Amino acid sequence: MPADLLVCDLEHGPPLAYVTARGTLDPLTAAVLRQSVLKALTGEPAAVLVDLAGVTVADPVALTVFLSLSRAAAAWPGAQIVIHSAAPAVARDLDSFAVARHTAVAVGLAEAEALAARQEGAVQVGWDVHGLAGGLAQSRDVVRAFCRRHGREALTGPAELVITELVVNAFRHGAAPVTAWVSIRGRYLHLAVRDRAPSLPRLSAPAGSVGGLMIVEALTVTWGATRTADGKTVWCTLRP
Repeated sequence: MPADLLVCDLEHGPPLAYVTARGTLDPLTAAVLRQSVLKALTGEPAAVLVDLAGVTVADPVALTVFLSLSRAAAAWPGAQIVIHSAAPAVARDLDSFAVARHTAVAVGLAEAEALAARQEGAVQVGWDVHGLAGGLAQSRDVVRAFCRRHGREALTGPAELVITELVVNAFRHGAAPVTAWVSIRGRYLHLAVRDRAPSLPRLSAPAGSVGGLMIVEALTVTWGATRTADGKTVWCTLRP
């Protein structure tokens, strides 16, 4: 393996995903690690365990990629990133660059799995959206009932508006079949809609109007879109 190459292997073992990195990590190869972890998140695991045993760090600044990955994982799908098996020098760099303060770090795989198991799991409901007209009413009903059942009444109105926009966007600009999820992890409410078109949405609306994803932007803490093996998932996070 060339000294400047970083290779990442991905394995899904629900409810966890495992990323094993080998090679040299620097600001350029950090992009490979980032893409691998983001790909792992598309499987909506409870946690992504990142094995750094085979990694040499050429520039410790590259380790800060884990800070943005942890924020991305928390936003959607509400997952945890756990780093494990780093060499002592790499572990010191994780601490020096404050990565260990915001991302879980374990000595080995067993400890990483134990940390992931102790994480409070998400409460989640998923459903198939059959058509736009009936699917909109169904989706609003599911989200409304979910919020009330789990003590998130204050988010009912915004969540209904947001799920409406996500479903409309999936049918108008995506491709069936369409599936949706609502979940709670900690204080955050997560909404996600998956369709089978790979094209990612853009934040835009006709001149002089307010609609589409502009409503999602206004009502959520964060939102985004992630390509999956069979299309894409548009997701967002709300909180009281």
